[in-house]
Amino acid sequence: MFRLRLVAHRAPQREEDHNTMSADDQIIINYNMPLMTDEEKAVWSVLCMCRGRELAILGPDIEELTGIRYKQVQKIINGLRCHHDKLIGSGTMGYYIPQTPEELDAVCHYIKGRAIMALRTWGRVKKISAEEIFQQLRAEFKEAG
Repeated sequence: MFRLRLVAHRAPQREEDHNTMSADDQIIINYNMPLMTDEEKAVWSVLCMCRGRELAILGPDIEELTGIRYKQVQKIINGLRCHHDKLIGSGTMGYYIPQTPEELDAVCHYIKGRAIMALRTWGRVKKISAEEIFQQLRAEFKEAG
């Protein structure tokens, strides 16, 4: 059974809106994307109110608003990012939905940094060089298609 999830693109209302992004300003058609659980919906609805870094919300505040333990909130946010393709920024100020190209760049920089740290750890554990890591990753990406 296929599931279709479609979020329609909203045209910017003002000229300055052309340079901002929104959580619902994208079309997502993914037949294999799982539907959100009630907990995921609750966390996502809170995050939808946090558009932009200046409106970021701390995890304990999400816990208070949703009744979902903070450790579970962290897992849910990771799931929203990985399994539901949600753009969610985070930092010392809390979680937010990036609204500007600069905020999106900050999210990408953060993700890239975490990926590099994970790859370095993998290399140390396996006792392989960075070049060997990249060769393995290239092969796996080719295989995945």
